[in-house]
Amino acid sequence: MSAADEGTPNVAFQNEAKYPGQTTEFRGPGVSAENPAGAFPRDLRQPDPDPIEAHRPRATIFQSIENPYALQEALTKLESGLDEVISLFQAEKNTLAREGGFTKGKQGIELFESWKQQLERIKAGQE
Repeated sequence: MSAADEGTPNVAFQNEAKYPGQTTEFRGPGVSAENPAGAFPRDLRQPDPDPIEAHRPRATIFQSIENPYALQEALTKLESGLDEVISLFQAEKNTLAREGGFTKGKQGIELFESWKQQLERIKAGQE
């Protein structure tokens, strides 16, 4: 028996024939203990072009805290603390930069400003 002849014509789809005596080309997986007729259903399913997962909001840090308002308030306090630290560096920049000893201070400003940008992304729900 060749591989093309294996299985039996799918009885469920014999009604798809248009003329008497005509049979369909659908062949089952072959006879087995689990499927004695060798029949199989015709699978016309296609993947959903617009799955529901595409419409779910992205998971954010706010979803990991039970009270997002408390987290928002704490992040606002943290942001104002970062603003205070940055303004301290900015104030020292005006005096120490004249003396030429503010290279680490510039790195500090860049560091805290990058933290503030990261915090703003978190507050916007992007992370």
